[in-house]
Amino acid sequence: MIDIYQEIFDNTFEAVLRTLDERAKSQGLTYVEAEHELESIYRYDGLDWGGRGEMKQAENDGTILAYQVFIDKSKKEEESAS
Repeated sequence: MIDIYQEIFDNTFEAVLRTLDERAKSQGLTYVEAEHELESIYRYDGLDWGGRGEMKQAENDGTILAYQVFIDKSKKEEESAS
């Protein structure tokens, strides 16, 4: 049996990372812009004092990791290009 948290986390991670990559190619999204977006996501994640449930937390966690991976990958690509 698949853990519902893990399934939602994985699906969200893949979808968000794919979207970030597409935005970088088509709209020129930079890692600096992504860092600003991630700051907002961190703030939203920290507002969970009322409890949002396991499924929504899995989405948030997957989104955060996707942004972190995108930012790290983009920084490394920029460093290797210069």
